[in-house]
Amino acid sequence: MIKTQIETLTSDDGDPLSIADNIILYHSSVLDKKLLQPQSLDLIITSPPYSVGIDYNSNVDSENYEEYLKFSAQWIVNCYFWAKDEARFCLNIPLDKNKGGQQTVGADLTRIAKEVG
Repeated sequence: MIKTQIETLTSDDGDPLSIADNIILYHSSVLDKKLLQPQSLDLIITSPPYSVGIDYNSNVDSENYEEYLKFSAQWIVNCYFWAKDEARFCLNIPLDKNKGGQQTVGADLTRIAKEVG
């Protein structure tokens, strides 16, 4: 059971984080491989940018598809680095997208994840 009371803390490097029992939410970049210890996560749930032009505060979401796949490979490598051997990886992505031409996002990111680990 997750408690509803969340205590806001600041990490050593000044990044904000929230903690409730044994759940820690980091507000940081998944591209920062030093953010977490290797093999420290049981579950990774993510809904990454889709490169469809959404105005995020922290990420450019209008890169071309090849750049998007390179960006995706970077964060997937980090997720694999942080995941325990028995960890689960839940990825929320569209099956495809039409911006910039028909792209098979789901298949392409699944292929990258398989190549990574």
